Amino acid sequence: MGLEDGTGTTDHNQEDSGATIAAAETTPYIAWRRNSPLVQVILMGLVCFCCPGMFRALSGMGGGGQVDPTAANNANTALYAALAVFCVVGGGLFNVAGPRLMLPAGCITYALYAWSFLYYNHTRDQTVIVVAGGILGVGGGMLWSVQGAVLTSYPPPERKGAYISMFWVIFSSGGVVGGLIPFSLNFHRAADSVNDATYIVFIVFMVAGNVRNRNSFSVFVFLHACPWQIKTLVLPI
Repeated sequence: MGLEDGTGTTDHNQEDSGATIAAAETTPYIAWRRNSPLVQVILMGLVCFCCPGMFRALSGMGGGGQVDPTAANNANTALYAALAVFCVVGGGLFNVAGPRLMLPAGCITYALYAWSFLYYNHTRDQTVIVVAGGILGVGGGMLWSVQGAVLTSYPPPERKGAYISMFWVIFSSGGVVGGLIPFSLNFHRAADSVNDATYIVFIVFMVAGNVRNRNSFSVFVFLHACPWQIKTLVLPI
């Protein structure tokens, strides 16, 4: 009797599981809902289009748009020194803060960096550029930590390659579009630097990238680690 009851219960559970799987297979996949993996990856691409993409264009001007590259070189030294550190600890910070806090914090540092060149255009004071470069290194480490988590966690396995390719197409387009900004605004200019409008347009794009991500990244729930677990998360021994 007990075996019969157990068998009956097992058969009933299997029937329920089969019905659940069949229902899931017949449920239409809504790819374009706001919190779908596809939309979230596209939004991540647009954020990187506006921030790191425009940073690429700003750096690609040579010397940050200045004839004398000394200030830009010093800023890049501070930037990549900080970036090297925060790309390592970024994973631990991500587990503590999550994408909603880290991504806006990282994005705003790109606008600050572009503004520092606008400031330098009028004052010739390198201090602000170097400090902004160091801050951007911190923010860039946070942004790319979020980007890595999004691109490896959100896409379903069967679509991961297509989603990652889509991200890189959108992101790389930022450098192309950003390269047209100084070209179009300084085509007939014969000064020793690009004009203020060039930096202002870069700042607008970077701020737009920060605004764009405010309603993003609600599809995936991350398990947050306690602050004292950061060392274990970042440098497991």
